[in-house]
Amino acid sequence: MLNTEVPKLRELGEPERQAVLERLAVTLERTAKWAGDEGDEALEMVMASVGRALLSVANDISSSEDILLAEDVAIRVLGLMTTFHCRHPHYPLGPALH
Repeated sequence: MLNTEVPKLRELGEPERQAVLERLAVTLERTAKWAGDEGDEALEMVMASVGRALLSVANDISSSEDILLAEDVAIRVLGLMTTFHCRHPHYPLGPALH
């Protein structure tokens, strides 16, 4: 039987947590480029800035001491991506991040 449960960020080890945060950052930066292609400059700027910032601190906030911060940042990144896809629904939504 296939296990389809997705572990919570806090249940992952630090290396896995860091990898998830880095993937979110890269996805956000790439999605920001799509926003720019659509002329959505404000969203592009916010997404690109948050993506760059997250990429630079992913290692630091993946530690157990910063798990609440890591979860909060991940939720906000997903919120920005949701905003993008609500504004521009013709872009692909898929099961995998970039």
